[in-house]
Amino acid sequence: METEKKLSDYMGRTLLLTQLKFLKRDYELKCEEEIIASINYPKWYGSDFEIAWGNKKWFVYRPSFWKNAIEIKEASKQLPFASYKKKGFKSGGIVSLPMGEELKIFFKFFKGSYGIQNSAEECLVLIKDKFSWNDRTEFYIQKRSELLDKYPWMILLAWYVSSQQRSGGAVT
Repeated sequence: METEKKLSDYMGRTLLLTQLKFLKRDYELKCEEEIIASINYPKWYGSDFEIAWGNKKWFVYRPSFWKNAIEIKEASKQLPFASYKKKGFKSGGIVSLPMGEELKIFFKFFKGSYGIQNSAEECLVLIKDKFSWNDRTEFYIQKRSELLDKYPWMILLAWYVSSQQRSGGAVT
């Protein structure tokens, strides 16, 4: 039986998130032909979505219309274990993880890219959106990280925050 790959195992390779069908909100994250994860929006009008990564599932949602936070919970659980909060008026924010750990989502305005940093401000993942009829986003793993291996949904959360920012969502 093959063991599940960690996100760090894809370092040096391009991961591509593509929209499966035009005007549909289903996505797949691939490395070449290998499907790594999928995103499914259960309601066509909502911003909440589900991430399936191997045999694990997480649900990403806004707990309240009035809050600009995003929470993440395991699909089978009731309570969230992580949350994203924007840093003041700046672009980007902090993802609070269990045991007091944190990762930062940052945006580079003039370069058209964004990514994830650790607490030492080292870039762990660089993300670039490619424009076409279907949404396409490239992910580049820059550095090995135990936190990203433990919480691989982080890269898809960064993509979601960016897409909300582009569309004028309240999270941004």
